[in-house]
Amino acid sequence: MLPLGSRALDLLIYLAERPGAVIAKQELIDHVWPDVTVEEGSIRVHMAAIRKALGDGQFGNRYIANVKGRGYSFVGTVVALAGNAENDKFRHQGRLPLRQTMMIGREAVVSEVGDKLRNERFVTLLGPGGIGKTTIALAVGRAVAEEFGGEVHFVDLESLTDPRNVAAAVATSLGVALESKDPALDLVDHVRSRKLLVILDSCEHVIETVALVAERLYQETEQVHLLATSRESLKVEGEHCCRVLALDFPPDGSEQTANAVLRYPAVQLFVRRVAARAGSVVLSDEEAPFVAEMCRKLDGIPLAIELAAGQVAALGIKNTVARLVSRLELLRLSHRTAVPRHRTLRAMLDWSYDLLSEAERIVFRRIAPFIGYFTLDGAQQVAGEFGSDAGQIYDAIAGLAEKSLIVTRIDEAQAQYRLLDTTRVYALEKLEEHAEVDVAFRRHAEYVAGHLESQREALLAPSKAGSTSTHSGQLGNIRAALEWSFGPNGDDEIATRLAAASAQLFLELSLLIECRVWAERAIARLGDQHKNSRREMEISTSLSLALMHSEGSSELVRNAFSRALDVAAIQGDSAYELQLLSGLSRYHRWNTDIDAALDVASRSKEVALKTRDHDDMALAEALLGAAHHLAGNHLVALKHFESGLSHSASGWRFRAGQHLFQHSSLLLVGVARCLLFRGLLDQSFDYAERAIEEGEKSNHPATLCRSLSLVLPVYLALADSRRSEQYIAQLTELAAAYYLKPYRAVAAGLQGRWLVFQSDLRKGVPLLKRALEELHAQRHDSLNMDFVCDLAAGLVAMGEHQEALTMVVNAIDVQHRGGKFLYMPALFTMKGFILASRSDEDYFEAEGSLLSAIDWAKRQSATLFELKAATELAELLQKQDRSPEACKHLSEALGRMPAGSGFPVHRRALEILNQLQSGTRSID
Repeated sequence: MLPLGSRALDLLIYLAERPGAVIAKQELIDHVWPDVTVEEGSIRVHMAAIRKALGDGQFGNRYIANVKGRGYSFVGTVVALAGNAENDKFRHQGRLPLRQTMMIGREAVVSEVGDKLRNERFVTLLGPGGIGKTTIALAVGRAVAEEFGGEVHFVDLESLTDPRNVAAAVATSLGVALESKDPALDLVDHVRSRKLLVILDSCEHVIETVALVAERLYQETEQVHLLATSRESLKVEGEHCCRVLALDFPPDGSEQTANAVLRYPAVQLFVRRVAARAGSVVLSDEEAPFVAEMCRKLDGIPLAIELAAGQVAALGIKNTVARLVSRLELLRLSHRTAVPRHRTLRAMLDWSYDLLSEAERIVFRRIAPFIGYFTLDGAQQVAGEFGSDAGQIYDAIAGLAEKSLIVTRIDEAQAQYRLLDTTRVYALEKLEEHAEVDVAFRRHAEYVAGHLESQREALLAPSKAGSTSTHSGQLGNIRAALEWSFGPNGDDEIATRLAAASAQLFLELSLLIECRVWAERAIARLGDQHKNSRREMEISTSLSLALMHSEGSSELVRNAFSRALDVAAIQGDSAYELQLLSGLSRYHRWNTDIDAALDVASRSKEVALKTRDHDDMALAEALLGAAHHLAGNHLVALKHFESGLSHSASGWRFRAGQHLFQHSSLLLVGVARCLLFRGLLDQSFDYAERAIEEGEKSNHPATLCRSLSLVLPVYLALADSRRSEQYIAQLTELAAAYYLKPYRAVAAGLQGRWLVFQSDLRKGVPLLKRALEELHAQRHDSLNMDFVCDLAAGLVAMGEHQEALTMVVNAIDVQHRGGKFLYMPALFTMKGFILASRSDEDYFEAEGSLLSAIDWAKRQSATLFELKAATELAELLQKQDRSPEACKHLSEALGRMPAGSGFPVHRRALEILNQLQSGTRSID
């Protein structure tokens, strides 16, 4: 009977079950105190008690050894009791460490490696440090232990410093003594007739000798199976490699709720490790995005995640994420009792870096500026100069890939490489140590600029499936290059060249704010040598388009367009001229200067006729159609829109970087709106649906926002509540996500319109007021007349007749002065409604306004709005007992409506006509 407490006895049993194995202190703590946080001092106290109870040190007997820096080992003799089931189970574990390491998300890999090991006999697990190779190897060993009758032997090569001792280390694990001068041959002779599995862990620093020993064991035996873990392959006969990948983590932009992120193994591991240190943990929806970001930042590397979990237990999730932004803090993440190479991320990377050749070290640090994937050509241009031979660069990249310091992927075109984020942080430190930061980043910026310039034609080509993700993959390198170029040690020439080359891509991806920022900074640094140059034209054009979307129609936008047009004219570039005319035409429309918009649209048609390009003609017809539509010329506008669609049918090659919007979608929008005003709502609905479908296919948020904004009145006119609510919500989300300020205001206004239609004045009226204020501040009047009429209706319902009347009268004046006659029928109808609602003394003036509305609608062939005005007039005349006149006006308007109309306005008109003809009066 040993005089030991329960904890001390647990420690002794755990050590004795693995005689000769060195067990880390943290492993012992995790096993004996799984749910309690204890200090290392507790282990020392219990070890002293065990030694005393066993008589350790007396008469030369040794039982417990303390291996400095690693842990404890039971060095006494263990004799198993016959017939004990537990001992039978132990025999099948052989000399494997019994630590039950936490393994998440590796079940498929363990099964795959086990199968490959049975069939091929020799497998190497490859991967960077901390990826979980040892954990997987141990799990495989346990899974197949019974098949080998317990002959599974783990050889820890990490502490080996002399390669000549590799064979001896294997022999020690197998329990045999080597006596000949050829230890590898002696080892083979000892195991030739045995069926066993040898796990060779951490081979990379003695890889040459391990390769020789492993090859002989494979070639000269028939039942010895080998499972190696290494950061590079052994490259010998019989070896089958299996690369260990990082744990899956939530991608950027995915759903970030607790339930969503917990589906990923990286997050599961993180939560389990935090719970092991801090007790029970329940991940909240608020914390989930921070955990997802942390796992992304740590590249899903299990070791890095476990180290970060230790920080979270003390600092909390948000503070830990904030600290990981610092390169220094990232490399300091630590675990006191881990094996030396895994105690910090820096130690892990030091281990790999020390094994590199000098050429590999140079290339490794010089590719640090790359964020995301790069090619061999990129590596050659950025990491060159240590030798004139490009082959040296390629060999170094191949070596880094073989040693698992860079990740490789093969796409359809070529191999691409990437430094993991944690590895890149370490490479940047090495770059700083060698005072090469500015040299490397300059070369990187020059390479990125040249690469973008070489892709100019590809960016101008038609969008293809997957092209957006392909282009977005370049953003990390573009941003890094721009930040250095515009930074304190940067270069203005490279900076402006980069800004011009990258503008197309930023616009393509709808990164408007970012495009604007770099364009404004570039214009400030262009200098006289680039005045009126193509570079200035490209930067000024990108600034104009970005401002148009993000700021509305300020004077700043007009100046940007004017300057860019001047330079395009000097350069004689028709494509850019047409692109800028498109933006300028929209600027004038948004500012209610329709005459100017028509002039610019006509000028664009002249340019398009010169180029004889179908795309250019489609664009010019869209501009002309939009201007005539706003002028109230619906029949003319419809012809232009239909002509534009005929040109776009030949294959419209929309590029967001070239144009403000996808014009085939907006041509459909134009047709839908013209048909709406003419009362052809069924046809208008079909075109509205096609316009939204085209907008969604364009993968261009601004196009889809504009399409939704302009066709939503179709669904409102049809009282289609499902689609109205769906599309208003979609518009609101898109405009907010891409910071499209004008459309955020439009979305609020449309929401207000819908609420007023639902008689929710308390919520609807404030939204309409806010939308009008924001659109006015942005000088964006494209849709605000709809909001004026609906706000006026809401104010009348609240008894605010004078406020409503003043607003409508002002709007009529503004529209008239700007030549924007589209909304005249609606505005005069609303003015008549306000007056008729205010007092019977205003009936005469109200009648005059409604007659003006009918006159405007007839001139525009706006049949729907003629019917609306005639309905209001009929009700007004009915109140004055003038039913015959009311019948006449309403019958004429209904007679001009298309057959089969059944939408709300039409039904209301028929109802009133029936009342008039039957001699009854509507009940208010």
